[in-house]
Amino acid sequence: KRQDGLLGLLLARWDARCGRMLNRLMWYVHSTLHVRKVGWVGEGTATIGVHLYADADFAGCKRTGRSTSGAFLCMGGEDTFFPLQAVSRKQTAVSHSTPEAEIVAADMALRVIGVPCLPLWDTILERESRCVFHEDNAAMIQVCRTGKNPTMRHLGRTHHVDVMWLSEVFKEPWLRLFYEKSAFMRADIFTKGFDQPDKWGHALDLINRIDPKSFWKHRAADEVVTFAFTPPSDPALAATQNLE
Repeated sequence: KRQDGLLGLLLARWDARCGRMLNRLMWYVHSTLHVRKVGWVGEGTATIGVHLYADADFAGCKRTGRSTSGAFLCMGGEDTFFPLQAVSRKQTAVSHSTPEAEIVAADMALRVIGVPCLPLWDTILERESRCVFHEDNAAMIQVCRTGKNPTMRHLGRTHHVDVMWLSEVFKEPWLRLFYEKSAFMRADIFTKGFDQPDKWGHALDLINRIDPKSFWKHRAADEVVTFAFTPPSDPALAATQNLE
């Protein structure tokens, strides 16, 4: 996904390296035709929720210094995991730190796929649905809860507007903000490349993209990733987090 997007940006500056990247991408597609995207629903609508994940790398583009936003939307519950939508998009402004990049990614995820999907699920579930937003950066969570951060006074207009809007929208009753461990961040795969097979395989498992040849053979030994909420390591942030 990430390499495909990068090549799309380089169409006007195509060189030999781009050709090698395209060849590698096509070989990967050809060798993974058996891989499947799966989902399941094993419970009633009363316990199913809308889960939105957002993540960002930091200055991942070496040419422009810009970060990449990733978002992943799914339905989740005690016995439900059904992937719905994913987005990988380069940011339009340079961020000075990881929390800034995460703020831009969260703003994109909520505006593009989070908020627009809720009226549909209100109708399907026949109740007012809540969007559970998963974030793995404690500093970004604190900024969204307070609407300000003394260490980020240099924010430009673009980032400042994102902070103010997120601070307002996270006060709404239909949206809940929770801390997620980085190892369980399902949007991570849409923000950067992977050069280690075990981490790539784990990232694929998080979004339910499985290899039928080895899935059931190795599944028993794998750690089961659920939708349980994880308290942050920061005691001050944990004290403000409602885990009901």
